[in-house]
Amino acid sequence: MGSSSNNEDRLQKLELSLMHLQNDYDQLNEVVIELANKNERLQQAFAKLTDQFKESQRPESPRDPESEKPPHY
Repeated sequence: MGSSSNNEDRLQKLELSLMHLQNDYDQLNEVVIELANKNERLQQAFAKLTDQFKESQRPESPRDPESEKPPHY
């Protein structure tokens, strides 16, 4: 009878440990999902900034000073 009680105690400890591990797993999974979403947003922002930088580095079309009116006209 003592062996049965010992096995029940061990089983309860294992179930409790499993419950804690499941809780930890769920919390870590939420963090991973949050970081993945944040990473995606950062990649999109970086791509947008890269595009803006490339646009700003393009040479402007050559201007024709003779076709432009002076500001006082």
